[in-house]
This record gives sequence, C-alpha cells and structure tokens, in this order.
Amino acid sequence: MKILILAHFYPPEMGGPPARLHGLARWLAAFGHQVTVITGFPNYPTGVVAGEYRGKLRAIERLDGVDVLRTWVYASSFRSSWRRLANNLSFAGSAIVAGLTSGRSYDVILASSPPLFVGLAGWVLARVLRIPFVFDIRDLWPEVVIEAGELAPDAPLTRGLAALARGIYRAADHITPVTERKRAKLIATGVPPEKLTVVSNGADLDRVPVHLNGHKRSELGLDDKFVVLYAGLIGIAQGVEIAVHAADRLREHDDIHFLIVGDGVRKPELLAEARRLGLTNVTMLPRQPREAIPAFLSAADACLVPLVNTSLDDAVPSKLLEAWGHGRPVILAAGGEAAELVMRSGGGVVVSPDDPGQLAEAVLSLKRDQARLADYAHSGRAFVAEHFDRAALACRMEQVLQRVVATRATR
Repeated sequence: MKILILAHFYPPEMGGPPARLHGLARWLAAFGHQVTVITGFPNYPTGVVAGEYRGKLRAIERLDGVDVLRTWVYASSFRSSWRRLANNLSFAGSAIVAGLTSGRSYDVILASSPPLFVGLAGWVLARVLRIPFVFDIRDLWPEVVIEAGELAPDAPLTRGLAALARGIYRAADHITPVTERKRAKLIATGVPPEKLTVVSNGADLDRVPVHLNGHKRSELGLDDKFVVLYAGLIGIAQGVEIAVHAADRLREHDDIHFLIVGDGVRKPELLAEARRLGLTNVTMLPRQPREAIPAFLSAADACLVPLVNTSLDDAVPSKLLEAWGHGRPVILAAGGEAAELVMRSGGGVVVSPDDPGQLAEAVLSLKRDQARLADYAHSGRAFVAEHFDRAALACRMEQVLQRVVATRATR
C-alpha cells in the first residue's frame, strides 16, 4: 500500500504523539509499504523552529525508511488558547496543500489526533483524492481541552469542536482509539462499534539496548543516590510539580534524588518553585534527543509517570510503557485506565496525583525494598512484551488499513 500519514507532531519532537506515529510509520515501511508522513517543521514544545527550516515552506527528508514531508506551521509554545488554535489550524491547512501538491498518489490516509484538526485535514484530502481515511485518536476533543481548563464546557467554540469531531467520526472509514475507555466513550457518542479498533500506544522493544549501563548516573554525580526519573514534556496535563513537592518532603533524605528531563510551558514555574524551596535533591535538565533517553532510563531506580487530573480516566501515557520496556519500575501518579494497567501488570505502584506526601512515602518504601523494586521491573517488562510491543501494534494498524482499502475497492 501507499500510505499517507498526517502527523502534527513527529521526531525530533518529543512526547507520546511523535513516538507513536514514528513507531507505526517505520514498522509499516519495514512491512514493505510506501509510507509518506506529512508533518510540520519541528517546534514543539518551545515554539521555536530549528534554524535549518527557517525561511522555508517545505522540506523533504528520509527517516527510517519513511519519506517525511515537512511543511510550514505557525510555531507557538501554546501559552494561550488562541495561539494553540492558530498553530493547529495552520498545520491542517498546510497539510491539505502538501497532500494535494506532493505529486504522489496514495491508497489510504491515516490522520492522527491530537489535535482534532488533523482529522479535518484527513477528511478533506480523502474526499478530494477519493481514497479511504482512518482517524487515529489519542485524545478526545473537546473533552481534553475542557479538562485542561482551556475552554468552558458551554462555550460556542466548545460546541463547534464537538460538532466537528462528530463530523470527522462519521466521515472516517475507520477509527483507531488508543485505549479501551476511549473506544467506550466513542461508542457512547454514537460511533458504531464495528467502526472502531483499539491500537494502543507501545514501546519500541527492538530499540531497547541489550545492556543498560549506569554511565549517565556517574556523569550526573548520582552514583550513591536512589534516582526517581521523570523524562518528558512539562506541560499542563503532566502535573510534574508533584515531583518538586515530594522532593521538598524528602529533603532530609540526602540519598534520594529527583531527576527531571524535558521542557514545556510549565518548566519555568517548576524551576522557580525548586529555587524558592531551596531544593538540592532535584536536578532539571533540558529536553534530550530521543536516542539519549535510554541512558537516562538506565540511571533511574524508578520512573515517575504523573497526570494532573484524575478525571482524564482514559489516558495511558506512552512514557509508562517506555519505562517498563527498559526494565524500570513505575510510580504512577494518576488514576483511570493507566492505574488499572499498573495494577494488572504488577509493574509499579499507584499514588494520587494530588498528594505529594503519598508520592514521597512511595519513594521511601521502594528504596527500602530492593526485592520488590526488582519484581516490579521484571513484571513491567514482561507485561509490555506481551501486550504493547510496537511491532505487533503496527501489524494491527496494517490490518485496519488493508481492510478499509479492500472495502473501498469493492464499492
């Protein structure tokens, strides 16, 4: 098949969406398909476009067997809802233009949300090119922006987004939600169950180093510490501030250290709070290239995976699966489906996202019980290998794409 993937976020950008789309794209290419990704110039989360793309409208690259067509996007660090909207709409428009002028033919479109407007671009391109369209959903809109406090439930824009979402759901030939709870919510909105196939987030187990080493721990001067790692975006939804407040409660335990790696709109506030509290047991580093993350995971005794709002009950952060894939136990500060997975897997502990004291107690408990820590690590790795290997998930996505292409051909 000739597959066109629309991805607002893509490596070298960090986070769950680029990891998911890159993983699926490279495996689909490895299966023998011709895969083209249309994405924007890298700018997330800083809102700054890298120097090699400035002044350009388009660039074509080759990454892991995938043709990546990068196009102009209004770059924004998302410090206001209107800037986020402008960023989202600019990519949707650029993606439509790029898809129509790329000079290539395609058999099927896979458009991945967030944001919702990528689905709109997929819908338009599918209609014009007369090919099927699969809508891949990580976040349900407008629910996710309501939960983030960016829109009021009864705002006109909220109602407009809800209507747009329903239109895209009807137009899509198939929909691939990322979790079972998202599937259930889509069914509740009227989407037929037979139109839905869950394709979960996953871990790139083929890229986990056979032997993780502790060089990064020595490099950071943390050889004699129990290291709790958070690596990822530092935004509104992540709730990483719980790590700083737990570190404050553990300041007398000089053998425990929190390592926070990443950038985002909440990073300045996090740095200011750590300085205000005078914390010496927290190290914050800037965003790292994806290939550097295994070294940081190897330095960790446990990985912290927080989410700010327990009402986001259908989210399963990709960093949870990545930590397990690298054989690291997890402390999950969240509820919902992610908490259920941790309990099922035996790969870690669950604490309240609103209780840094509970997080501090969990860290102390794990530090004192190395056997339990090792059990969590082993169980988490086995659970990911059985249920969340990205190669197997890409195979499931391939079957969805093949099915919609075959169905369209018989009409």
